[in-house]
Amino acid sequence: MDKNDMLKQMCQFGLSQADIKAICQIRDLPPACLKSRNLFQHNFLSNTGIEKVMASLDEKQLLFFHLLNATGEEMDITFFARLYKEAHPHSYGCTFNEKYKVVFNKVKTELVRKGLLLYAEKKKNVWDKTTVLERQRFMFPADFSPYLPPPANPVLIDKPGDKIERKDILRDKVVEILETRKAPASQPDLIQGILHIKDGTLLLGKSPFTVKRMKDWNRSRWSSSVRIDPKSDNIRLSPVEIISYALSFLKKCEWAVPDDILPLWKIAYPRVTKLPDIGSALEKGWKHGCLEKIISGGKTFYRLIKIDTGLGNRKPEDFLSIINDKFVEIDLSCIPLDVFEQLCETGKMSIWQGRLVLQPDLVKISHASKKTKEAPTFIWLMKHHQAFRKIVMAINKLEGKTVVHNNIMIARIRDLSLKVLVEKKFTHTKQVVSLSEEFISFPVNLLSEIQKVVTKSGHAVKFITVNDND
Repeated sequence: MDKNDMLKQMCQFGLSQADIKAICQIRDLPPACLKSRNLFQHNFLSNTGIEKVMASLDEKQLLFFHLLNATGEEMDITFFARLYKEAHPHSYGCTFNEKYKVVFNKVKTELVRKGLLLYAEKKKNVWDKTTVLERQRFMFPADFSPYLPPPANPVLIDKPGDKIERKDILRDKVVEILETRKAPASQPDLIQGILHIKDGTLLLGKSPFTVKRMKDWNRSRWSSSVRIDPKSDNIRLSPVEIISYALSFLKKCEWAVPDDILPLWKIAYPRVTKLPDIGSALEKGWKHGCLEKIISGGKTFYRLIKIDTGLGNRKPEDFLSIINDKFVEIDLSCIPLDVFEQLCETGKMSIWQGRLVLQPDLVKISHASKKTKEAPTFIWLMKHHQAFRKIVMAINKLEGKTVVHNNIMIARIRDLSLKVLVEKKFTHTKQVVSLSEEFISFPVNLLSEIQKVVTKSGHAVKFITVNDND
């Protein structure tokens, strides 16, 4: 449900006058809110009284709100059984309402009436036979998250010096390009973590390289090393996502010990009898370059690693070298990763004499984003590389004019799933262009490959001329 719709439904219909009075009193909302539900709705998401209410919560309630905040989603009443276990009978003979009636009353009294929680009834469809309680949905507004105290006790270490231990896995990964010259053999999607060059395009697995994709790949390696068996009432967030959430509250020079994150784990996975070792889980995060650590006073502290991927004070000449009119050499040991991603948009990559080089490409530059074309590195290349400058000048000269392409075919695909299949199959080549909901365009030399995909999926290929009506 949408947050604003949930707020409106709760304030206009869900809350009784006694509920509104209790919320106004504990949060010190304006007295006029008691007489106007519209005014009450307008003030509910303000920060008035939030710190005061947060201070009245016990540790378990605060951790529970962190859990709701981490999910960023609405939850039904069953989710609250982890907070009120004593109010939740586990008898199989009970109806849903009998199981969760007392839990709902506690949620209403201890959380909703404190003005920290949104709730509303999910819309019922024609065939829905669920009860009102089953359709109730609850949400912790993100507006209140800045007032939550950190889920893990922050420890200030303001002069760590050279004691901080970190691994720049992303940089090490990029340097692998020089070792992986050919596209890897076919492999399962889950283990596609190889950077390689195919037809001048840098790929991570089967997809074009981006810094975000590489970060996600690295995070997935950490996640796969810390697993918990899924249960019906476990939160959908992975253990690694919960660790990252807890550490995200740390400020500059603040660190956390593993045991301080454990309580949040325990409330997230109530039915797991044996949780993974929290210290081992954070150590794996450090080994995968997602965390950094420091040892102080015999204890190991961790926090999220912050790797600067931007240009900063570095200049293009620090990591780019003009080899000749054709190639530009890229120094992988020091090029900012964001700049490296931008360069991938502008030309064809290749390995030349053991070095990574870039050859400017007209098609790629013409499709480069506005941000890339306004970047200092792009401007530097226009100034210092002749072929690069000529291509940009040619594109600027033709910009805004109609261009007629030769050897281009257009296909109409009415089946959406087939269209998605074709586009996905040729994503890495960038040769298939979606023109509208039903039409695609591609070079003539790609026709045979596209025909194979279409016929293999059980569809037929039909050719038409200008005289045909369909």
